[in-house]
Amino acid sequence: MKNKYNKIACLSLLMLITIPGCKSVNVTYINPNKLLQGYHGAIAQRELFKIKSQDWQRRADSLNTELQNLNKALVTARVAKEQQLIHYRDAIQQQAQQENQRLTQAVLAEINAYLKQYGKEKGYTFILGATESGNIVYAAEGTDITEDVLKGLNAQYDRQHPTAAH
Repeated sequence: MKNKYNKIACLSLLMLITIPGCKSVNVTYINPNKLLQGYHGAIAQRELFKIKSQDWQRRADSLNTELQNLNKALVTARVAKEQQLIHYRDAIQQQAQQENQRLTQAVLAEINAYLKQYGKEKGYTFILGATESGNIVYAAEGTDITEDVLKGLNAQYDRQHPTAAH
């Protein structure tokens, strides 16, 4: 199904590029994986998520230790704590997934807003994303603007978050 959408997107782009009477189309691309790895905002969000995950793990470890101590004294209490631990782990797993999704969406929204501004400033008709799934089959040398976008995106982030550690 993904391949079908890639083919449709490529054909649509080809039609736009080859329609007679259309003005010149200036197409570039970015590497989203490289952006997410190098963007200071994404790095900060991953660090925040890591800290939260460690705290959740410490809390789960604390409950597990408490469970082991209760097991020595009372089997009934042990069963109750096992249930509590299971519910807690399920809850933090769900919370972790939601938090990760929320943080990722926030970072992607920042990147997309910047790319929109960047594209307008540079006069690009399209900015395509090059991923492992092969959205771009060929790109002329010099059309990868990832480094320029990453530099501008990080500069914007650093101006907005002057105290953030990288």
